[in-house]
Amino acid sequence: MGNPIYELSKLNDISAACKHAGILLERVNKANSSILAISDLVEPTLKHLISNAPDYFELDADRLRKTLENRETTIYSTMCVLVEMGTLAMNIDEETSGLSGVIDDINSTVNGINDGINSILDGGNSDYSDDNSQGAADHE
Repeated sequence: MGNPIYELSKLNDISAACKHAGILLERVNKANSSILAISDLVEPTLKHLISNAPDYFELDADRLRKTLENRETTIYSTMCVLVEMGTLAMNIDEETSGLSGVIDDINSTVNGINDGINSILDGGNSDYSDDNSQGAADHE
């Protein structure tokens, strides 16, 4: 166990870890907002594509060709947008997994600080068995 006073100095570690957690949450929120915006665009586009489908038997060859090309372009564009949405979802997963490590480090550091405070108040007797002398890890 580190020096009880040293444990109190780890407040800077907590501050840095909280700042990093805030950055990760900001990234997650941006990715989540992007997914919601994409969803808001894709759904009406697909509904419009389906509900406004012409009767293909009533179209001449040129009009049918143009209609099918437009539908294919819309479907391809929608697929590209959905791939981007999947990428954003993976980014959210990655950032939240990093956030879990930051929270674990904050918790460990806080436990060490609490033990340091208790040790000072008890005249140097410490019940905390974990050696948290490193403080929070660098998650960058």
